[in-house]
Amino acid sequence: MATTTDPELPLAGTRILVADDEVMIALNLEETFREAGAEILSAATVPQALVAARDPGLTAAILDVRLGRDTSEPVADVLSQRGIPFFFYSGQMLSPGMQAKYPHVPVLTKPVRQDAFMSCMLTLVGRERALA
Repeated sequence: MATTTDPELPLAGTRILVADDEVMIALNLEETFREAGAEILSAATVPQALVAARDPGLTAAILDVRLGRDTSEPVADVLSQRGIPFFFYSGQMLSPGMQAKYPHVPVLTKPVRQDAFMSCMLTLVGRERALA
């Protein structure tokens, strides 16, 4: 993975999965991460997200808890198995089962300020000092 010291592009060299079925939220997240230098993989359904989660160049992901009628749990499973860091960003709480399965995965509850999810992503990819 390429790294950068450019504070204008703190996510340069990363490939991030944005899995959210709410178009405006997904577009906002994608734009934010893209402006920070990331390459974006988008998914609005669990099948799309599963394909993206298996991408060999994937660096990190942000998952809505629900994608349509399904939970993103199968996607989180693939990411966990691959060692890809991720966090949940949702208007819903994780189910007790998902809380038990992912106790150390950050959960941001909608709405969240842009700097909060950027800070969380930078921490996941080991670039938390990029905002300093």
